[in-house]
Amino acid sequence: MRVLFIHEGLGQFHTLHEYLNAQGLAQSWFLCSTSVYQANKDKVPNLVPFQVASENANTYFYTKNLEARIQRSFLIKKAISELLERQGLDLIVAHGSGGFPLQLFGEFDIPIITYIEFPSFTHHGCDPKYPQPDYATYRDKVFEMTSYHQALKSDLVITPSEYAKKMFPSCLHDKIVAQMEGFEIGRKPSTFVKRDGYFHIGFSARDLSSAKGFEQFILIAKEILKVRQNVRFVFCGAPKVLYSYEEAFLQSNFDKDSRPESFMKYVLAREGITLDDDSAFQHVSFASYDDFASYVEAMDMFLYPLQYGSANWGLFELLFRGKVIVASDRCFVPEVIRHRDNGLLCKYEDIADWVRYATDIIDAPAKFSHLGERALQDAHERFHISSVAGRYLSAFEMAIRRRRLGA
Repeated sequence: MRVLFIHEGLGQFHTLHEYLNAQGLAQSWFLCSTSVYQANKDKVPNLVPFQVASENANTYFYTKNLEARIQRSFLIKKAISELLERQGLDLIVAHGSGGFPLQLFGEFDIPIITYIEFPSFTHHGCDPKYPQPDYATYRDKVFEMTSYHQALKSDLVITPSEYAKKMFPSCLHDKIVAQMEGFEIGRKPSTFVKRDGYFHIGFSARDLSSAKGFEQFILIAKEILKVRQNVRFVFCGAPKVLYSYEEAFLQSNFDKDSRPESFMKYVLAREGITLDDDSAFQHVSFASYDDFASYVEAMDMFLYPLQYGSANWGLFELLFRGKVIVASDRCFVPEVIRHRDNGLLCKYEDIADWVRYATDIIDAPAKFSHLGERALQDAHERFHISSVAGRYLSAFEMAIRRRRLGA
């Protein structure tokens, strides 16, 4: 099978692309932006570059993202046409936004799979306390329209979870397969410096937003501290919010001079929390993946009170490092965490339950160590690239078969 992956960056498909080639399971190429190509051409096999269009300063605000993706799609089409002069392809797998396949539909007699993380931010959800502002709602309608169009025109759509699949209208479900990522995460000794005599509870998310659970983590932590003082809470993630609207809330509710620098700082100030040496709280920012991995390895357990998400990669990092996890039973999480098997599940809003589980683990960590051991085992069985690659190939074959049968 000859497969072409398309994404402006390498985050999506990278592990699968390398594994398929290394194991001889398929021959794959990766079409990425010229800058990503130049940075990685000597490290990643079979990279192919496409040009990135210059930004148009005069574009209409509400369709700015769409225009950029359409321009990119024309350049992707050009790169594929040039690639096909050298070799054939059996399948194209394009990321819905980073590999926007709009100009590919109907142009090549090659099956197209589109990977869509979620169809719109409206479907993804955000904390009602920090609602989607009007400008984002208007732009999101364009995103949703293109997601539905991709589902209609693609031979198959892959979403990262059943939860994400259910965000689409039911009439499109026959075109969609849910398949989580494949990971290859190794373990290393941690160099993270912990405070002697304290039990360390972590929280990790790409961004420290209420949607990802940061605000709830802080509220739970404060309640734990009322009954257990031998605990330190270490949260890791970027203060810049990416997938929700907490920053719009800050802009609407504070003037420029009094506005908190980030949502993280807003929550900490509101809850009376400082980050000095005597604090029970610590924020970790990391310069490299190894720094992040060292932090995760060091924590004694993690709270994962996710509020909204389609398949957050950070949770899989915790599993592959054998951590004891207490997580919310929302969104995709029950597809990953099985209660009392590879972790514990709580109602998001039931802070008393979070505190009860956490204090049980703090008081007798050995009684719960089997959860971390099972998390590691289960991660390798279900989410390691060696297990997942075959399931992706089955989806690829389905798309090829559907095109052949005209389904």
